[in-house]
Amino acid sequence: MKIAVLGAGAMGSMLGAFLKLGGADVTLLVRRKELAAKMADPGIVMRSYTGADGEKTETAPIPMKAAVSCEGLGEMDAVLVMVKGCDTKSALEGASSIIGKDTKVITLQNGIGNTDIIAKTVAPENIYYGCLNMSAIMSAPAVLDTGLFGDVNVALGAVVKGEEQKKFGDEFADILNKGGIKAVYTEDIDTEVWNKLLVNIAVNAGCGLVRMRGGEAGADQEFVLLAVDMVKEAIAVGMAMGVKLDINHFMTHVLPSARKTSGLHYPSMAQDMLMKKAPTEIDFINGAVERLGKKAGIPTPLNQTITRLVHVIERNYDKQYVEKSAKSGPSFKVSIAEKFCKGCGYCIKYCPKQVLKAEDSLNAKGYVKVKVDNISDCIGCLSCSTVCPEAAITVVKED
Repeated sequence: MKIAVLGAGAMGSMLGAFLKLGGADVTLLVRRKELAAKMADPGIVMRSYTGADGEKTETAPIPMKAAVSCEGLGEMDAVLVMVKGCDTKSALEGASSIIGKDTKVITLQNGIGNTDIIAKTVAPENIYYGCLNMSAIMSAPAVLDTGLFGDVNVALGAVVKGEEQKKFGDEFADILNKGGIKAVYTEDIDTEVWNKLLVNIAVNAGCGLVRMRGGEAGADQEFVLLAVDMVKEAIAVGMAMGVKLDINHFMTHVLPSARKTSGLHYPSMAQDMLMKKAPTEIDFINGAVERLGKKAGIPTPLNQTITRLVHVIERNYDKQYVEKSAKSGPSFKVSIAEKFCKGCGYCIKYCPKQVLKAEDSLNAKGYVKVKVDNISDCIGCLSCSTVCPEAAITVVKED
C-alpha cells in the first residue's frame, strides 16, 4: 500500500514508521529539508522509557522516504492527515496532486470536525477517521520518545459503513499490527473517538490555562471537578447524537488508561499555549462540544467558557509576558535535576532568551549535560519546564 503522511511531526512520524515496519510504502511530508534528510538517512529512531530510573528501549534507525512537497510523488492509495485541525484545509489543498478519485483519506487528528473539512473535497466513501492511544515527542530531529497505552493503540472507522470500507480498514489495521502496534477497524468508531475527545476535554485546554502538567492538575480537587463537569456536558451532547457514552466507564477505564503516559507531560494544547505560542485545536475539542451542543439544544457553558478563554490567549500571545529591564538583575532561579535529564535539548531549543545551553561533557547516565547560562536574561516564561518531558526543570521567582 502506497501511503503519504501529511504533517509528519512526532505522531505522524511514529505512525509512518510503524506503517513502514508493517510493509507499506510510506512517504512522510515535512516542512524542513534538514528534517527530511535525517528521516531518510540514518532514519527514524523510536525510543520508549520504562521503570523509575528511565530504562530505555530503542529501535534501530528506520530509513524513511521524506519530502517537503507532493511534487512528483504521484497518486497515493491512502493519505494520512496528521496536521492540526486548523491546518487541514490548506494541507489538503497542497496535497491535491496525490489524492485521486480512489485515494483513501484518513484522519487520526484530535477532536471532531476534521471529516467535515475533508468531505468538501473528498468523496464520503473514501473518508476514514479514528483516534490514537499513543504519545510521541520528537526530542531531536528524527528521534522520537514514544509511549503506547490502552488495549488498542489505533482505532479506525469510516464515514460510509460498507463492505469496501471494511475491507480497506482491515487491511490498513493489519499493516499497523504487523508493524508492532495494536490497531482495529470498527463500525462503532464514534464511541472510540468521543471517548478520546473526553480525555482531551478533561486535560488539554485546562492544563494550558492553569499552566500545569496532567498529573499535577489531576491532583487538585477543583481542577478535577471542573474537568468532570466539562466531560458531563460533552457526554450529554454525544448521547444526543446517538453515541454510546457512559461517565462511569470513562472515569474507571478510559481516563486511568490515558493517565499512565500523560501524568508528567504537558498536553499538546498546553504546549501550544505556553511554549510554542501557536494556534491550538480548541475549536475541534471544547469548541466542537459547544458547536454541536447548540445544534442539539444542549447548554454547554463550561466548554464555551474554556473555548473563549483559549481564544483570548491565542490572540494575545505577545501580551502575556513583560520583560524586566537588564538592570533589575536575576529574578528567577532555574534548577535542573540531572538524575532525570535525558539531554533531549528541548529546553535549549525553546528558551526565548538562550538561558540554557549544552555542555561538551555527559552526565552520569551518558546524556548531554544541560547547564544554566545567562540567568540574568531569564524572563520566567516557563518554556523550559513546560517542554521538559521528564519534569527535570524547576523555575522559581526569587523576588
